[in-house]
Amino acid sequence: MIDWNTITPLTSLTHLDGRNASKLFVLKPYFSEFAWMQTRLTVMIGYAIALASSHGVSLALSQQRQCKSLHASFSLRDAQEVVAIERTVNHDLKALELYLAASLKRSHLLRLIPYINLGIGSEDINSMAFALLMVGSRDDVMIPAIRKMAKQLIELAFTHRATAMVARTHAQPANVTTFGKEIANTLSRLSDEMEIFQTMKFQAKCSGEVGTYQAFMGLGKSFDAMVFCDRFIRSFGLTPCPVSTQIAPYDSLVRFLQSLYRINIILLDLCKNMWLYVLLGYLKVKKLDAEVGSAGMPHKVNPIYFEGAEGGLEMANGIIELFVRKLPVNRLQRDFSDSTMRRNIVLPLSYSLLSYQSIVEALERIDVDTDAIQKDLASHAEVWTETVKAYGTTHGIDDMYDRLKKATRGRVLSQKDLQDIITALPLNEKEQQELRKFCGMYPNPYPGRIVDDVIKRTKKVFNY
Repeated sequence: MIDWNTITPLTSLTHLDGRNASKLFVLKPYFSEFAWMQTRLTVMIGYAIALASSHGVSLALSQQRQCKSLHASFSLRDAQEVVAIERTVNHDLKALELYLAASLKRSHLLRLIPYINLGIGSEDINSMAFALLMVGSRDDVMIPAIRKMAKQLIELAFTHRATAMVARTHAQPANVTTFGKEIANTLSRLSDEMEIFQTMKFQAKCSGEVGTYQAFMGLGKSFDAMVFCDRFIRSFGLTPCPVSTQIAPYDSLVRFLQSLYRINIILLDLCKNMWLYVLLGYLKVKKLDAEVGSAGMPHKVNPIYFEGAEGGLEMANGIIELFVRKLPVNRLQRDFSDSTMRRNIVLPLSYSLLSYQSIVEALERIDVDTDAIQKDLASHAEVWTETVKAYGTTHGIDDMYDRLKKATRGRVLSQKDLQDIITALPLNEKEQQELRKFCGMYPNPYPGRIVDDVIKRTKKVFNY
């Protein structure tokens, strides 16, 4: 019989803590229950020291270090002690407060105990702790994962900056592009959004139970609570939110999530396009001899990592849409539904991170088939007709559009067809030869310049 209380990846309810647990452990220092306790403890200790100091309670440096070490030495056994207290009081923050008071008493720091959370509520502590965890996970986990993808895309764009290929609009051969330029398109969009994502500030509050600093009135008229709380919040690198209810508005979190949503959309577009390039034969998925692509079809080598990333990005963005709709709305001064939502913020981050890792794997497993790209380009000579039109127009042929429409619309042109069209134009031999060279022999310099500019900017944005 299986003991379902035994926690293993094989008995987890979701693949996030199951088969993909090893890929997501980097998020545990930010979104596990232990991390949530430890970060709130950090804020509570800092607040007690700061408030006590503002009221003349001075601590020796050794005592301050001893006090601050309480969060650094916080262990799983300590966390279990907090959980045991919570079973009695049925309030997670109050349990942490009682644990801290007992720890200070054991450390002979009794003078700090009265200042634990004095004047503020649990949501003040939660607000600052949550913002710190969001900043930390973004800077230490999410941004490095995105940077890794961007580096691969830079290499791919540069390598194929001049690999000419058929560009399709409305799924039809339309004009000529390069594979590198199309990858640069993703890089450019990603760089635009990363400038926003990596510089976002998170708001936090420290203004009491309903945001009026009411309890601070008991600390005396000479104490300016707004100045004190503003300074304390800024000491963590956060942005104070002096106007709030029981909770800080979630607007800064929503802006962060919307930026993450746009990053995911850009990457979702990349995954879909790369899948289509596999379909067209432009990309080949590398085979590993030990792997199989199908339980029943031995020949299959599938682009599963692009497909997996696509599914994960859709999941992440679906959850983000829910957060964006829900979190900005709270009844009166606060209802508790936001707390349940907030505890699940790891879900869109987890699905996003898994997708980024899948894209990295996918990019490592592909080869660009330049022969297939060139063969397809040679089979669709109609993609050069806009170049022919522009050349003829600038050389005095007034009816170029109509002339080419009659000769080409709805047709797939061979190279001979294209040459015959050029030969029929009222151009001299030298002009016809020049036009033929513009239709393939003279490489278009602009895609390469676009790629170079995008790479230069991307390196600056990602600080390579």
